[in-house]
Amino acid sequence: MLDLDPYLLRAFLTVAEVGTVNGAAVSLNRTQAALSMQIRKLEGLMGTELFSRSPKGLTLTADGLLLMPYAREILSLNDQAWQRLNGKEMEGRVRLGVVEDFAATRLIDILAAFRDQNPKVHMDIIVEPNKRLAAMFENDKLDIVVCDTTSINRKPVLIWGEHLLWAVRADLTVTTAAPLPIIMFEATCPWSGPCIAALSGRTLRWKIVCEASTLVAMAAAVRVGIGIGPMLAATIPDGCRALDQTSDLPAPVGIDIGLYTRAGAPEEARYLADFIGRHTGLVGPGGRV
Repeated sequence: MLDLDPYLLRAFLTVAEVGTVNGAAVSLNRTQAALSMQIRKLEGLMGTELFSRSPKGLTLTADGLLLMPYAREILSLNDQAWQRLNGKEMEGRVRLGVVEDFAATRLIDILAAFRDQNPKVHMDIIVEPNKRLAAMFENDKLDIVVCDTTSINRKPVLIWGEHLLWAVRADLTVTTAAPLPIIMFEATCPWSGPCIAALSGRTLRWKIVCEASTLVAMAAAVRVGIGIGPMLAATIPDGCRALDQTSDLPAPVGIDIGLYTRAGAPEEARYLADFIGRHTGLVGPGGRV
């Protein structure tokens, strides 16, 4: 029977999150040589390579991706057992940055469950556009960020795919007889480019009639009936609907959302990141829900 050492698994997860052995070694307060040896030892125990190595750094192999959720679960149970047996509760403060579209939907129940289980962990929840979150994260003002993967120039700890659907007020009929009235994100939003590409990728006539700077602005413009706008299914407001997916209408827009943790983030932040991963079915970079 093979016993997986949590010490080795923690080294594996940290290298996977940071992307380099050197950066992971700093985060874990270990030497680079020691951490490399631990990764090699784990690969020897598993009988497979967990990372592909190149001058640009390390990337997870298929087997590495497969191991990720198991490693998180093992370490989480390990930490929970230690805390319960020692009468200790997780405590501290986490600075969580999240893009507006997800703060209002997917994360609410997850954060509520985390809070119920960890009442001594306080959370600062910062809701900002993708670019602003990325800047705050790079300046170490956030411990965890959930935002578009094109906004941060590093590999996310977790990643999942979403689709922006074209929403319209439910009582309006959309035809291609006239140019489609489009409600678009601000030009600085990373979703603006893919949405315009989706419109240009089909033989359509369209024009931007409104620019929305926030989710609230987008929802309001759609509800008013100004035009059609790209929205996640969970954020389409009451009284509105998603357009049918036909060849004569704009196609849904695929986007990738990543979860990032700051190198050297406190234990409670790393625990929250693992908690989010376990409760959303997220996988490591390269995988999809």
